[in-house]
Amino acid sequence: MRKNLKSISKQLILDLRTLPSMGRKDYYVSKSNEDAVAWIDKWPGWSTFGLVVVGPSGAGKTHLASVLKHFSNGILVKNSDIGEKNILELSSNNCLILEDIDVNLSEANLLHLFNFLLENNSKIMITSKIPIKKLSIKLADLKSRLLSLSQVNLGLPDDTLLSRVIIKQFSDKGVKIDMEVVNYLLRRMDRSFLSANGLVAKIDFASIQSSRKITIPFVRELLSTKTNNKAQ
Repeated sequence: MRKNLKSISKQLILDLRTLPSMGRKDYYVSKSNEDAVAWIDKWPGWSTFGLVVVGPSGAGKTHLASVLKHFSNGILVKNSDIGEKNILELSSNNCLILEDIDVNLSEANLLHLFNFLLENNSKIMITSKIPIKKLSIKLADLKSRLLSLSQVNLGLPDDTLLSRVIIKQFSDKGVKIDMEVVNYLLRRMDRSFLSANGLVAKIDFASIQSSRKITIPFVRELLSTKTNNKAQ
């Protein structure tokens, strides 16, 4: 019974430790994202109707969208969530953050939403993995409205930015990580925030489960096990 309680308690701790920090103070700035961050920091003093943030998976678009939601007290939805029944509700807020416009785009619904947002003097931020001009959009009015928005690009994070993110994520979990371990990880991971999130969570989980300190030998063993499992 005591063993089961210990296991449940450990799992609850792990669940809490994997909750992401999505505030502005958790969003570090580098050359790869400085233009996009400058726009967010200017809120509500935007000079145009809206902004398109373009970048590959793992570049930090969702985190940036969450920061703007907090700043603006806006609504954050996936493009696929837009429907005829919720267009009026979505357009009633002062800021709409629309993620993944490049996935399952309903052109008619988005055009109606745009028109209502303009009538209400609301603002919009859109995220996409593909530049607007390269999206296959048939409605000329919609494409014209989208192209009229300001666009900034997010690049994948460099080593300096990734190292700061890794250190911060371990710190959020109460772990002071050695810089040698961080450098070891940087040489062996994909260049994305998504990869950093997953790797930190995996290492932290394994460290708690095994009651071992996070060192280079520990990480080497963990990554080696992961590689071997993929090969099988």
